[in-house]
Amino acid sequence: MSEGSDDGRRAPPALDQFGMPIKGGETPARRRVRRSGSGTGGASTTVAAIDTNTVERRRDSVPEAPNRDALQQRVVVGVFAAMLIGITVLQKIGLPAGRTVIPVIVPIAYAALIAGILFARPVFRPIRAILYLAVVITSALSNVLFAKHFTYSSISFYFVLYLPFLVAFETTQETFRKCMALFSNLMLFFAAVVWVQHAIQFSIGWQYWPDLDKLVPSAYLVPEFLYIQPIQYGMQLMKPSGITFLEVSFISQFITLALIIELLFLQRLLRAAFFGATLFATFAGTGLLLLVVSLPIVFTRLNIRTFVTVLASAFVALFVALQLNWFDLVANRLGEFDKQGTSGSSRFIEPLDRVRAALREPSAVYAGIGSGQIEQGGNIFWWPLVKAVVEYGLLQGLLFYGFLIYAMFDRTPSRQFSVILILWYSFEGTLLTPLNPIALVMLSAMFLMRDAAPRRARSGAASAAVPAAA
Repeated sequence: MSEGSDDGRRAPPALDQFGMPIKGGETPARRRVRRSGSGTGGASTTVAAIDTNTVERRRDSVPEAPNRDALQQRVVVGVFAAMLIGITVLQKIGLPAGRTVIPVIVPIAYAALIAGILFARPVFRPIRAILYLAVVITSALSNVLFAKHFTYSSISFYFVLYLPFLVAFETTQETFRKCMALFSNLMLFFAAVVWVQHAIQFSIGWQYWPDLDKLVPSAYLVPEFLYIQPIQYGMQLMKPSGITFLEVSFISQFITLALIIELLFLQRLLRAAFFGATLFATFAGTGLLLLVVSLPIVFTRLNIRTFVTVLASAFVALFVALQLNWFDLVANRLGEFDKQGTSGSSRFIEPLDRVRAALREPSAVYAGIGSGQIEQGGNIFWWPLVKAVVEYGLLQGLLFYGFLIYAMFDRTPSRQFSVILILWYSFEGTLLTPLNPIALVMLSAMFLMRDAAPRRARSGAASAAVPAAA
């Protein structure tokens, strides 16, 4: 048996145009595979040669794919980390732009996402793009054609804030968990800051808290937020806001999100208990309200052991709160809903009254009063949907929410978490406060979860095909 063919027989020599053998016709760089001959003229059929150098190059390039994917996943974590720092540590910092201040988290988010586009190869989602363009076109036409007055800066900022929802990266479960762990770790630090502020307050006085209003020039601070406020009107004890947060309501909401992340994904019960205790220590109602609304959703994902532990912890927290008269300190907030001008009324009653008043106009279906024209001041808190409907029209507001919900559920890491985030944004967020939409992008919309099983099947088929070709 001789070498040179797959079946043990020597491959036939190469023939010239007259059917005569060519000396040295076989080249070492190519290997010809003999097919069975046909006919009686002595002619044989051969297939095209496969360049072994090409095969070797293909073999050498196979390990590059996992390395490239690992780099892309690291870039996604970096994008998340940059946005996380901007949305927490630098939450109160802004950049002066004429008569307004642009929160620094906007350029940070754009810079991080651009870096992700350059190095992590985002996935284009055509339906997101179509819905976003529909929102932009209909909202612009509503203002230009029907509104008596509108603010160019307001409508431009509206479009800029929600453009990042078009950027999405294919992500593994491991990468998503790393990002959630980063969020939890940073909020663990800020939870400790809350307790340090309490220690300072009860020892030497809250006046010794580090105060960004005094440390940073006012031109570089985001205005119109109540940075320091008393636990109860007339008291000399203040609610700790974590120093870098705009106000106590925001740090209470972020601590609640960290608590939910621990229960849904990481399930570190001691840390979850610490976040729960810190939430009570902020004396803010918005974070607690978010937790109450979210717990039925969270419980659908908990195992029996975790569920029992959380339930027992809740009873312990309730007992401690009663002993410390915590409910007496915040009980006056429960009667605010029917008092005009109070926080409860401005957050939950006046938005409903305003949208009902707007929809009495027949033109409200397709037109609004114009961007930036809704009433401001007076501690009024407009829900995102209310502001969109009043300023742009009912159809435009519903189209905007359709775009938002689709982006949040588009191959989402967790449907339960997406529901919670949308509830948080809808009732405790605002349309043009950058903190809210950027948080939605950072925590959910920018992640496209990889369908692991089909990819393994395809990669397995590809790896099997290479040796066959060789």
